[in-house]
Amino acid sequence: MRTGASITRRLTLSVLLLEVLAGLVLIAIVTNHERQVRFETFDANLRASANELLGAVQEANSMDGSVRLESEGLHLPPRAAFRVLVDNGQVLGGRGVVPTVAFESDKVSRARIEGRPFRFYVLKGDRIIDPNSSRAVTHRVTIIYGLPEGRTWHAIFEATRFFALATVILLGVTAIFMSWLVRRLLHPIRELALKADKIDAEHLTFDAPESSKQFLELRPLAFAIQETTARLQRSFERQRRFTSDAAHELKTDLAIVKSSIQLLAMKRRTVEEYEQGLALGRDDIGRLESTVQKMLTLARLEQSVNVDQRECNFAAIVSDAITQSQSYGQVKNVAVFTTETEQYAFILLNPEDALLLCSNVLINAIQHSPENGRVEVALESRVDEVVLRVRDYGLGINEDDLPFLFDPFYRGDASRSRKSGGTGLGLSICKAICERGGGTISIANRTEGGAEVCILLPLASSWRP
Repeated sequence: MRTGASITRRLTLSVLLLEVLAGLVLIAIVTNHERQVRFETFDANLRASANELLGAVQEANSMDGSVRLESEGLHLPPRAAFRVLVDNGQVLGGRGVVPTVAFESDKVSRARIEGRPFRFYVLKGDRIIDPNSSRAVTHRVTIIYGLPEGRTWHAIFEATRFFALATVILLGVTAIFMSWLVRRLLHPIRELALKADKIDAEHLTFDAPESSKQFLELRPLAFAIQETTARLQRSFERQRRFTSDAAHELKTDLAIVKSSIQLLAMKRRTVEEYEQGLALGRDDIGRLESTVQKMLTLARLEQSVNVDQRECNFAAIVSDAITQSQSYGQVKNVAVFTTETEQYAFILLNPEDALLLCSNVLINAIQHSPENGRVEVALESRVDEVVLRVRDYGLGINEDDLPFLFDPFYRGDASRSRKSGGTGLGLSICKAICERGGGTISIANRTEGGAEVCILLPLASSWRP
């Protein structure tokens, strides 16, 4: 069975990998610095020893002004190789093997002798015999002095090895401490996960642990989970309420149909009574069918599946809805007026849904209007949105009902009672259509009387300036 990747392990390994890379870079820097310092000291010793050899060139015990090498008192390493040349190449003294290649004067050069690396320094100077007499003789002295690099490299490697060993030990201690520290720092995440794991359909309340709220990185995640569970809880509560209301609504309609049939079956009726009873039953079944159809429409609009939306001319849709509502307004003796209108206002919404939205709002406004009243419709196009306002001059809406007007099956006003044929789903469908089109819908009372519905829908991108 494969187990999931561990953040603790990955984080620890990542930090250790960075430390290893940093350690390697530091070891390289230390090695280079140690080599530079060691060889600077090495070259300084070469120069000092070469100068000591130059000082050991003294006047010989002869009358011709020759010179000789006083080797007594010289403190030269036994591994040193040198040659002391005078004038035309006469060798005054030397030790070891000195290569015959030409070295540059006053510079350190490298050479290999019997497979071993050496560094040589060439010093040229003058030795004057009897400088204050007329018989003064000047000798040109050349000192070639070299030492093997082996010990110096050995010292460099020893220093590097010590530093590398210390780095490895430090990395080991860091790994142990880092593993413990990461586990401790990730404890709020585990605590948050344990708390979130307790969320289910029956327990949707979630209060983030205080430990997760203390860290800036975890605080957004904790609040996001908290807000998500709150939204889920509201959604489940709305779904439960919708299911309960729908069952009650259908049960009531079915009970009415059943009682009508039972009433007809209680005794023998005349043909006229049977016809009246069947007509009432047909109306009850029609109301039941309308309720089911609206429930299906609301379910379709609220589904989360993305659907392709077509552009439609909202101005033409509003005009069609006004025309369709004229007959209902005549029955209610309510006139529908257009105060402001636009010729073109394209939105991203299916024409059928847009027409259903406008029709529901207009029918609802006509229902709220008193006899001989009027409904005013205004359509305004802005920079990136279109605004539809539908106002009636009725009694307005009870302030206690305003927060619940868009809840399914809510009937807070007599105009949406069963007598008028309302199911309490019209405004819920309007809200779902507006949300499908990326807009909003709101209802507010006007101070001079009546209520006003305000619908804001974004214009289609192809029609924005």
